[in-house]
Amino acid sequence: MAGDRFTACAEEIASDPLLVERLLAEHVPNADGWCQSHNAHPERHPCSIRRLAELAAGQDLY
Repeated sequence: MAGDRFTACAEEIASDPLLVERLLAEHVPNADGWCQSHNAHPERHPCSIRRLAELAAGQDLY
């Protein structure tokens, strides 16, 4: 079990590999370096959702 909420959330996401795959495919940077899946609240890439999906996929973020 994770010691922090961010990692705990990533562990929950990891239980659905199709969701992880979809999040990784959709949360990609546009030409200006912003995540193109955030229209109402722009975030720089990698956004928090992308980072969660990467962690869920077992990728090293740091």
